[in-house]
Amino acid sequence: MRRSSSRRIWITGIGPITAIGTGRDAFRAGLRAGCSPIKRIDRFDASAFRSQVAAQIDDFDPLAWMPPRTARQLDRFSQFGLVAGQLALDDAGLRPGEAGAPSQDRIGIYLGSALGGIAYAESQHERYLERGIKSVAPNLALAVFGGAAPANLGIALDVRGPILSTANSCASGAVALGEALNAIRAGEIDAAIAGGAEVPLSPLAFGAFDIIRALSDRHNDDAAHACRPFDADRDGFVMGEGATLLVLEAEEVARARAAEPYAELMGYGATSDAYHMVQPRADGREAGRAGSIALDDAGIAADEIDWVSAHASSTPLGDIAEARALALALGDRASTVPVSGTKALYGHALGASGAIEAGICALAVRDGWAPGTVNLTEPEPDLAAVLPGLLRDGRAGTYRRILSTSFGFGGLNAALVIGAIDR
Repeated sequence: MRRSSSRRIWITGIGPITAIGTGRDAFRAGLRAGCSPIKRIDRFDASAFRSQVAAQIDDFDPLAWMPPRTARQLDRFSQFGLVAGQLALDDAGLRPGEAGAPSQDRIGIYLGSALGGIAYAESQHERYLERGIKSVAPNLALAVFGGAAPANLGIALDVRGPILSTANSCASGAVALGEALNAIRAGEIDAAIAGGAEVPLSPLAFGAFDIIRALSDRHNDDAAHACRPFDADRDGFVMGEGATLLVLEAEEVARARAAEPYAELMGYGATSDAYHMVQPRADGREAGRAGSIALDDAGIAADEIDWVSAHASSTPLGDIAEARALALALGDRASTVPVSGTKALYGHALGASGAIEAGICALAVRDGWAPGTVNLTEPEPDLAAVLPGLLRDGRAGTYRRILSTSFGFGGLNAALVIGAIDR
């Protein structure tokens, strides 16, 4: 067993911003409704691209969450980070600095993002080309780097523990949660606000993925069915935007303030394929090893996993490689374990996806309900043979131990184990 500390880490707050809902209750309702929010892009002119669909968040109004001056100072990336953090803290009933809360210098912020403020940089570059350098917003240099969102959150909360921004492609949010887990276990901090944020819907950022044919382009006229995890008709991922931050607390800290936890963050594993920048290893070996490490770190056996929240990006190569990875990590349990890919419900929000899915896992543990795989009409035969337990519809059940997987470009693999709290 890899667990280096007996300190247990509870998930006590969830702060989601997604295309199916912002805030825990709206997010939970969106998951239960099971309707894909993916549509044709109207944020910008996508007519030049093969893919023209995405999961946009159209109802996010920063002025509902922050003063006008703050909203003007922050780009959408930092706005997402600030609001997701506020939502998570509100959900946890935690107020840094108040009596009973962990000391502000013992709270860390860990936030993952693949692209950070690149969309804002793109918009400012357009202004520069049109009107010159004096037209560029003075906050540009302070907004584009991956650490901007967690730094702004730390300033707003006066939280003085470590801030870490992870840029591990689509595994970024899961890695941020894993690193926060390790820091609390090691006694470096007592609590963390951790997860991911992503705002990639701009012409250049979107077009970069379209150029390499990573995006779905066969369902522009039927956008709600474009994201098809594990389906035989899948043809690429559908980009989305969003954020989710979780409040993580050492058990004794959460107990001292009578917090009501969702679940325990039990284990974390990370590996690298060392193979290719775009293609995953076809045999799933290193991705599977990340899952095995996470199970070992959690101190549980593969046959204890009750549900898998799969990365399931809806790409032809990625989904089958993941199926093989899960077979390696879970052994005989892979033939019976329920598996869902949930990205049709919020798009692939790149570095935020692993954090969004960790939030889903925490809800599944507490509520006893797991979402299915929206748009899974006809599973690819080879894939279904490896994972016969693919869920098409949501299912009520007891989910005491969940494996959540995240994989990114460059062969960056991460896995988390989230489970019920034994009291």
